Amino acid sequence: MDSENGPPDKATTEEGAAAPSAPAPQAVDTPIAQPVPRRPFSRRLFILGGFWSGLLLAVVGVAGVPLDFVFPRNVKGFGGPIPVTPDRIPAEGEDPIRIFEGRFWLANLKAGVTANGEETPGGLLALWQKCPHLGCTVPWRADFSFRGSKGWFRCPCHGSTYTKDGGVLVEGPAPRPLDIFPLKIKDDLSIVVQTGEGTSLKGNALNPSRATPYQPGNETSD
Repeated sequence: MDSENGPPDKATTEEGAAAPSAPAPQAVDTPIAQPVPRRPFSRRLFILGGFWSGLLLAVVGVAGVPLDFVFPRNVKGFGGPIPVTPDRIPAEGEDPIRIFEGRFWLANLKAGVTANGEETPGGLLALWQKCPHLGCTVPWRADFSFRGSKGWFRCPCHGSTYTKDGGVLVEGPAPRPLDIFPLKIKDDLSIVVQTGEGTSLKGNALNPSRATPYQPGNETSD
């Protein structure tokens, strides 16, 4: 039957008609989750490693100095034996020669009586370049005139003055003559000088008598 108010609605009159179909679902391309790779070491392990490494370095720092004295390495230069070849040894009576690596002056005295009146057998003396006063380096001054003659060891710090033949103190505040290092003359006429704080012999007015005659086998005596 027709509706009194107008034509019947098509959707309601067509009984049995199929309902509109739902849209087809769209495929979603979701990547497969991958496991997170594990760190080679954990944060805790890193912190512990840093702690123990620091502790080990501290122990080595404290113990390293004593161990260095217990197991000394081969010492070269000052503080050990210094070889001096024959071509570096001054001729008898000539000016002393400075041996830089050993921090000493090498003198070759003439036998007899020095200009300052001391007796000497003649020979070699290794005079430590350190002034016994305050430790300044004492140069050889071939041009320095004093007491009517030229050629003296003269400390630039406080004026202590020492003789050419043996480093005997004649002027200044130093408490004693220049200290000496013991030496030994080898068969080939080269020498070996033992240097260092512990090997030096205190200087005194008899330094010229402690010279070592320049012959193979001779060595400094106390």
